[in-house]
Amino acid sequence: MHAVELSSPSVNQPIRRFDFLIAGSGFSGSLLAWILASQGRSVLLVDRSRHPRFAVGESSTPTADFLLAYLAERWGLKQLAPLACWGQWKKHYPHVVCGKKRGFSYYHHSHGMEVDPSSLETQSLLVAASSQDAWSDTHWLRSSVDEFLANQACSAGATLIESTQIHSAVFDPFEHRWSISLRSAKETPGADIPVQATWLIDATGHQGLSSIGIDNPEDSHWMRTRTGAVYGHFVGVEPFTQAAIPRDPFCGDDAAQHHVLDTGWIWMLRFDNGVTSVGLVEPTSAVRSQDHFWKTVQSHPSLARLMRNAKLVAPIGLKQPATCSEPVMACVDRMSRCRTRAWGPGWVSLPVSYGFIDPLHSTGIAHSISGVVRLAEAMLRNKQDCYGALKDYGEDLRRELQWLDLLVAGCYLGQPSFENFVAFACMYFISAIEFEKQLAIDPARWPKGFLQSKDFELANVANQAYEGLRRVASGDWRGEEFGRQVRLWIEPWNRIGLLDPSFANRIAHSVAPKYASSLESLCLDL
Repeated sequence: MHAVELSSPSVNQPIRRFDFLIAGSGFSGSLLAWILASQGRSVLLVDRSRHPRFAVGESSTPTADFLLAYLAERWGLKQLAPLACWGQWKKHYPHVVCGKKRGFSYYHHSHGMEVDPSSLETQSLLVAASSQDAWSDTHWLRSSVDEFLANQACSAGATLIESTQIHSAVFDPFEHRWSISLRSAKETPGADIPVQATWLIDATGHQGLSSIGIDNPEDSHWMRTRTGAVYGHFVGVEPFTQAAIPRDPFCGDDAAQHHVLDTGWIWMLRFDNGVTSVGLVEPTSAVRSQDHFWKTVQSHPSLARLMRNAKLVAPIGLKQPATCSEPVMACVDRMSRCRTRAWGPGWVSLPVSYGFIDPLHSTGIAHSISGVVRLAEAMLRNKQDCYGALKDYGEDLRRELQWLDLLVAGCYLGQPSFENFVAFACMYFISAIEFEKQLAIDPARWPKGFLQSKDFELANVANQAYEGLRRVASGDWRGEEFGRQVRLWIEPWNRIGLLDPSFANRIAHSVAPKYASSLESLCLDL
């Protein structure tokens, strides 16, 4: 790690000035720092923690792959290109831990009952995101990937200081300059360190920068998705061989694996080093504890079999005595959140800090990278043009979160019916497929928005489907009627057989051709 120590300037030494101070060195903050530094800008990355550190938000998608490959080409970041697919990643960076993700797999579990292999064609769903292993998406072991990207940013010229937080920040609008005081986050902090920056970029995630005086309160009341999670990393999670059938287009373990319950679901994301990320997502009204997680697992026999030899390895409990290193599952009472604004005078938030919905459709990495794509272009303009771009960016982010909220909330509304859950999930797959077609044509232009958030015809269909589920819940519609209606609604976009009974919920091809030619040429010289 290339982290450095900054010290308070002496009497005759000027305060260090930077073009950009980025708070948070997770993957999106570090990636943006890498781009800005590669273009000759001075960048200071500040993080209250240290790499490597535990984090979730680990499942990539074809959308993320397209955007990573585009960024690598657009800004000449050859070292970034291999992260856009599993085959190139394993070839060039075997030390950076990832996992193979061929697509999405969903399995329905009923309380107290084994998964029945004879019912899998209706009680499970597999949707491929790549045609072969080499072009697979990836699961990111965030402690490994975040550290790699932070190192790349430093190699490009960015300065990283860790175990440090912003204590205060004052913006001078006439000079367009932040005067910032940094303070060590260690137990024995030293003197505060003053720095100055032209722009302040928030990549802190849910913490946000409101604590330093930026007036940007939470604005989450409108969200229909209201879920929390308990999660951790395990070794010894067994493969789900019980659920494999001959018609499967790929191994269901090589996927973002969803174990769908009557309410909520459990994710399993497998890394190539034997670790599996496992998390239970349920409504905010549910109990949130490690004991509750294990009770839920044990009450579903097929899940209990998968986890019978599993051992928790991360995260390490932060509130335990210093002499105790036992891991404890992390808990988040509510994941769905949104801030009032995405930008203001002298500052802007990456999507990870502005808002988040839920991990159900694995949109977090792609949405964060989409923010990097847009802010990299905006922040390298002159200030007048930059503010115009930030206005559009802020409006787009709000629209995108509202769209993602609808795509996720409808799936939860469909429960406990797995058939209704799957029918509404098709709205996400249609949106992703259509957006990937845009990216295949021109990854720099998204005329219908991120994941089709500006596709008002598709949005009308999704809203009709959501209202249809409300009618099912009230008894006005039968469940099978809802599935048939969704199939009719999505027909103009559905070229891959979603909800076609003859496909038995097995979709072998769903994604537009990847950014393959550019990616291969970028990787040649590594």
